[in-house]
Amino acid sequence: MVRNFYITGDETRNIMVEIERIRTYVERLDEHIEGGIPKGSVSLICGMPGCMKSSLAYSILYHNAINEGRHGLYITLEQSISDLKQHMASLNMETETENLMIVDYNIIEEEAKSDMRFETNWMKRVKNYVEDMKKRDERLELVVIDSLNALYSLTMVTNPRKEIYYLFKGLKDIGVTSFLVSEMAPDEKKFSRYGVEEFIADAIIHLDLARKEGPIPELERYLCVVKMRSTHHDLQYFPLMYEGNHFVIYTKKELEL
Repeated sequence: MVRNFYITGDETRNIMVEIERIRTYVERLDEHIEGGIPKGSVSLICGMPGCMKSSLAYSILYHNAINEGRHGLYITLEQSISDLKQHMASLNMETETENLMIVDYNIIEEEAKSDMRFETNWMKRVKNYVEDMKKRDERLELVVIDSLNALYSLTMVTNPRKEIYYLFKGLKDIGVTSFLVSEMAPDEKKFSRYGVEEFIADAIIHLDLARKEGPIPELERYLCVVKMRSTHHDLQYFPLMYEGNHFVIYTKKELEL
């Protein structure tokens, strides 16, 4: 468990604030973000197809579950549970971990039918589901919504800033640390569909692909912490690799060696 202390206040009064952090378990990354992601925050994990956004999000929950016993909830709105489990198993991440629950569209749909607060708006529906799961399991700490784009496609978003604000605020009020997968089109500069998400979110973790020239050109993955409130962090795009059953980043110094 990592904690930081920050001094806040005005000229006449300083207050020491304690910040507990959630480790990403990306090798070498946590030391570049003061030990991890602030607990209770909402983070975007964004990038174009093939960047391993879902894999990174699942990896954070998986390694926190097996190493620290933190309870996690992975909401997949695009892949089926069986497809997601098969993919994660191919990355040597066991899916039968008691501290990590995976649910999909169908499960949330069935739950909503029996909910007295029956919601047709899927943004509210997902928030209500997370709230109910927190009531059932007070130890629930980490939540992934994969993806925001799929969530938007299930409902009509008429006022993005207002509706997204209340989704993000609702997750924080429930008391969980959230990771929201955001899809980007190639050459897209916005980290999210509406652009407001990146202002409301506490953190932005951008996964990118770059073409490496050579006799046989290939794509390389990179990770950058674009934004993270209450955190001193690098703005470097770190080369990102998956080794064994976890992600690893490399620094400029290491690459030079």
